[in-house]
Amino acid sequence: MKKNSTLSPLSLALLTAGFWCVAAPAMAQSDTAARINKLEREIQGLKDQLYSSTKENVVVGDAPGSLRIPNTDSSLRVYGIAELNMVREAKGDNSDNDYSTFLPYAPLRGSAQANKTGRTFMYARTSRLGLEAATPSPYGQVSVKIEGDFNNDPRSGNSAVSGDGQAQIYTQQVSNSYGLRLRQAYFQMGGFLVGQSWSTFMDLDNTPETVDFNGPIGGTFLRQPQIRYTYATPQSGNYTVALENSVSYVLDATGTAMSSGFSKKPDLIVRWDRAFDWGALNLRAVSHEIQVNNGGTHTTNDGGTVVQGINSAKRGTGMAASGQIKTVGEDFISWIVTSGTGIGRYFNYIEGAGYNANTGAIELEKATGIVLGYQKKFSDSLRMNLVYGQQKHHENGYTTWAKANGLDGGLDGADGLDSGRYGVNRKVQQFHIGGFWNPIKPVEIGAEYIIGKRETLAGRIGDMSRVNLLARYNIN
Repeated sequence: MKKNSTLSPLSLALLTAGFWCVAAPAMAQSDTAARINKLEREIQGLKDQLYSSTKENVVVGDAPGSLRIPNTDSSLRVYGIAELNMVREAKGDNSDNDYSTFLPYAPLRGSAQANKTGRTFMYARTSRLGLEAATPSPYGQVSVKIEGDFNNDPRSGNSAVSGDGQAQIYTQQVSNSYGLRLRQAYFQMGGFLVGQSWSTFMDLDNTPETVDFNGPIGGTFLRQPQIRYTYATPQSGNYTVALENSVSYVLDATGTAMSSGFSKKPDLIVRWDRAFDWGALNLRAVSHEIQVNNGGTHTTNDGGTVVQGINSAKRGTGMAASGQIKTVGEDFISWIVTSGTGIGRYFNYIEGAGYNANTGAIELEKATGIVLGYQKKFSDSLRMNLVYGQQKHHENGYTTWAKANGLDGGLDGADGLDSGRYGVNRKVQQFHIGGFWNPIKPVEIGAEYIIGKRETLAGRIGDMSRVNLLARYNIN
């Protein structure tokens, strides 16, 4: 009998089960791979969207108030101030010298400028713009600063409000436009600072705050190109040495700066400063070359006689100490003592040196100054400042030379009025009382009363009294 080839139900079931045992894993593996590929495509799409968003969006930089420059490790900060000052000269009109206080040349009693009182003016020329950038490097962070303000009259190039012919009148008549002026431009890497900044001889941190732009006399107010190195230690403070731009500034017998001023070596400054629990202390010294050199011989007008040219040099020196003393709460006292012979522009303000044509020598001015300040902080938004500054000029060869050439601030002119205004002072002192209020964080409202007095070598007196109001918006 022939067998039937048809599978039994049992055999068919076993065969089907065996097929699925073999095929199901392969099908599941294929489906899993498809899902993984789809997931990888979705993740890559999210990455592309995130990268695109990062390129377009603002990213906070490493430095406070800075933004990250796209596709770099550098941070950039833009900052500045927009401000308006309103000044009323209550006694004496010194606006032909400076919009800010400049007591060493204040009008002398009895002169035409002293008789003019009540001048009122406004300016925004001290508004400021600046850029700061920082980039990490193997040597630590490299930082850059470029800053300028608009404190430059385009016609006269000086800081006077009036008096220089008609230049300032024309400027204010039409547009009150003032040119951009470089304040600071430097970079820092490690302990080095290279470029233009505040002089190493100036203690900016402990200089009292004033509404007046120039601040008190008797200290240092100076920015200039320099190469500075600071060695910082956690226990004993900071040790700094700097080479700074040298300017040989010497007056002739008429009180005019000599064009033959000549500098061979940069100024040398050393400084030590340290913070303490009770405040801070800063000690420093400067040495700089003062020289006049007209290049050798010159010919006189008396028959062509050749005489020896001018070539004389001396070294001016100065020392200063300053600091801060904490008192009650957040209040503090700040102080500065500065002294030197031939210290020149490192002292605010003296001329510094004069050329004695009779002896062929340079006479160096000797002066000492003090600055005292007290800040009372009533709250985070309100503070008051009391500031006093004084400078005293000592008798020496320079004062003898000044008297002999009529530069002692006496009545030596034909009119007997404005003569002597730019003479050498014996003593100058001024006092500031004012404060600042912040109605909101970026806005400052300032008000200050300033009074001062100068006495020339000849005993003549000059006075200054003014009110300075300020409104300022701080950008970043």
